[in-house]
Amino acid sequence: MKVFITVDYEGVAGMVTWDPADRAREREFITADTNAAIAGAFQGGAHEVLVGEAHANMRNLIPEQLDPRVRFLSGQPKRLNHMEGVDASFDAAMLVAYHARAGTERAVMAHTYSGEVSALRFNGVEVGELGADAALAGAYGVPVVLVTGDEAACREAQELLGGVATVAVKEGISRSAAVCLPPEVARARIAEAAAAALPQAAQRPPFTFDPPVKVEVVLSDPSSADAACLLPQLERVGGRTVRFQGQDYSEAFRLFNAMHFLAGVVR
Repeated sequence: MKVFITVDYEGVAGMVTWDPADRAREREFITADTNAAIAGAFQGGAHEVLVGEAHANMRNLIPEQLDPRVRFLSGQPKRLNHMEGVDASFDAAMLVAYHARAGTERAVMAHTYSGEVSALRFNGVEVGELGADAALAGAYGVPVVLVTGDEAACREAQELLGGVATVAVKEGISRSAAVCLPPEVARARIAEAAAAALPQAAQRPPFTFDPPVKVEVVLSDPSSADAACLLPQLERVGGRTVRFQGQDYSEAFRLFNAMHFLAGVVR
């Protein structure tokens, strides 16, 4: 089986906030959680694994500490953002160290892509990065078989993806406080869950949106909407809200991806 693993930071074991002083440890923890998912994937029957980066500058994995059986895709910008590299040749996807969407209560470091995005909806369904990325995999017929992160992210995954395997590595008390599992315990659970989930990939339906795909984005500031609307495909429907449409999900997401980068220019 061929497996795509994308790894973020906010849902990593043992970390509860963004702190430049912790940057070296962030990278170590991201790499360790990724290695746990990789180990489980190979135990579960994978013969090839590609790892994609999903956090910040997308240069977080420590190459010399990464499992040598995999290839990894680092850096940005990328056309499909976190999911660059996924295609129809993959049998399954895993979302590691993910977080809940912006505005979720008691969700550790919850946000949706950037500080410019308050809410994101495809065909009327509000999603965060977890849902948007699952749908990118789904656009190629690839099911998500595992999601790891805090309890809020795992609940969000269950609501959207129904029945997907999850591993909650911490329970949010606030946006920057959580009750955490010891990292070694969390990583053992990730590896175990990945190994158990992968053989079920053929029974998991891809998560998809029917075309055409209508997108509504609520931005955090009217200035962000001003910048976003430099794209001619966008329609301004409120002080902070823009709408647009894609012929299919892949096109709709690529427009959103360009829009949210452009929205940040005013900052």
